[in-house]
Amino acid sequence: MGEAAKKIPSNLGRSASKKEALEHVEKCRKEGLVHLIGRDKLDETWLGVGSKIPLVTVCNCCECCCLWRMLPYLDNKLSSTVKRMPGVKIIITENCKGCGACTNDVCFIDAIKIKDGVAEISDSCLVCGRCVEICPNNAIEVIIEDKDFIKKTVERVKRVTS
Repeated sequence: MGEAAKKIPSNLGRSASKKEALEHVEKCRKEGLVHLIGRDKLDETWLGVGSKIPLVTVCNCCECCCLWRMLPYLDNKLSSTVKRMPGVKIIITENCKGCGACTNDVCFIDAIKIKDGVAEISDSCLVCGRCVEICPNNAIEVIIEDKDFIKKTVERVKRVTS
């Protein structure tokens, strides 16, 4: 997204309508991929658009992704730049049976464990939602704490792509 997206070579990407983009994101979600939005110098480099023009990318990260899988092992100065979206959190409900389905290679950053017979999520959780999707007991929920969350998120993205 942003003006720099127009400079991405056609062999690396193409323009998409809002509908196409949403359909693609939904397809990725169904495949278990995690959406990560941000400004990444690496993307600016490999896409060859330079850093002077606004570019925001949405990566649909797989479990072998260089960023999500490496995050726990990176220097804190770098890993601390990847943050959960403000106003969003994950909760474990009373439906948790401690089955462990959410811990079996689900969380890319190993932020969920079984403790005292129930799932527990650490502060390192980035609210990707993979545990929510996999839980057979519907015991994990994403909660949006701020009623203006979507509006604020759209505004933040607009500021960095304009």
